[in-house]
Amino acid sequence: METYLHNVLEEVQSKIQTTKTEERKKTIFVKELSVLIGDYRSIKIPEYHQGLYKSLIKRGKELLKDKNINDIKKVEYYLRYCHAALYDFNENIKPMNHIIKSYLVTCVLFLVLSPQYFSFILPILFILPIFLGLKGMKKRSYNGLMMGLSVLPIGLLTSVTWLKNIYLASGDFNAFFLSIARQYNIAFETARSLTLTCAALSFVLLVSSVYSFILIMKYRKMFV
Repeated sequence: METYLHNVLEEVQSKIQTTKTEERKKTIFVKELSVLIGDYRSIKIPEYHQGLYKSLIKRGKELLKDKNINDIKKVEYYLRYCHAALYDFNENIKPMNHIIKSYLVTCVLFLVLSPQYFSFILPILFILPIFLGLKGMKKRSYNGLMMGLSVLPIGLLTSVTWLKNIYLASGDFNAFFLSIARQYNIAFETARSLTLTCAALSFVLLVSSVYSFILIMKYRKMFV
């Protein structure tokens, strides 16, 4: 008799209910498995994804044989794997491209705009997290996704700082542009053009930071 993934998930669910796992976590796992069982019972697996499907069944059977099925990390990883595979089976991996593009825009604008108010040290400190986050996202790594997520709050802070200062200077823009020109020893018109450009970019950074966060939260189950 052919084994289906939803049958394996039902066995995992039953076994978890009898383990010594913390009650709160056990309840979360049982609910999550109920959703997955429903999804995999109704889904039709394309022929070219049979290898991935069989891999999920194999991992599930190995988890059932493991005496440490009450190990929270092992169960969480397997459930993440099952959730992520649904995006492949449904041919729905385009959101990952949107996440990466939005994340890249956020990172580039953060690196460009942050030195004005936070010195060059801050963007230098974030180069490694940005690189690791982007690399992890391309590999659909959950840890990489979380690494990338750490950049978004500081990107948001940078945009808000720029917009706040532009707003405070709105009472006398000419004086503000003149102070910028004197600070960097550039022409008044150049200071004006650069400041207005940065103001526009800071608004884009605000939008891209929020948009990236929304996408990551919405599609986080795509990553393993």
